[in-house]
Amino acid sequence: MAAVGPAHVLAEEGHQGKRVVWGGRIVAIENLADTTELTVVSYPLDRGDRPRLRSEPGVRFIVTEPGFLEPVQYAPGRYVTVLGIVGELEQRAVGEYFRAHPILHAERIHLWPANPEQWQSRTRFSVGVGVRL
Repeated sequence: MAAVGPAHVLAEEGHQGKRVVWGGRIVAIENLADTTELTVVSYPLDRGDRPRLRSEPGVRFIVTEPGFLEPVQYAPGRYVTVLGIVGELEQRAVGEYFRAHPILHAERIHLWPANPEQWQSRTRFSVGVGVRL
């Protein structure tokens, strides 16, 4: 089974409802009445599900998390890996441009330490039986 990334969701239909593991760099956080939304620029993940910092960033996606996430902790510039369910596409502004953003409904969020030298590969997200993304 091939990994489904945010760019795949933008390019082709049929991914809504799939459980995926995506990661990247937080560019914005917004706490709403009942949820928090993180805007994340995607990065490919390594075998330890860590964002590959030397790779080119990809497309943006929105992570929705029920409840409150502390904006100081989940600040722009921090990196996350998220296990979640692919939702719909939403048009969102990036400056004065509007772009489609895949929505990822989080089941689990791993916030990586601010210093990448402290990243350890103890976090693993599995999808299905015997399949790890």
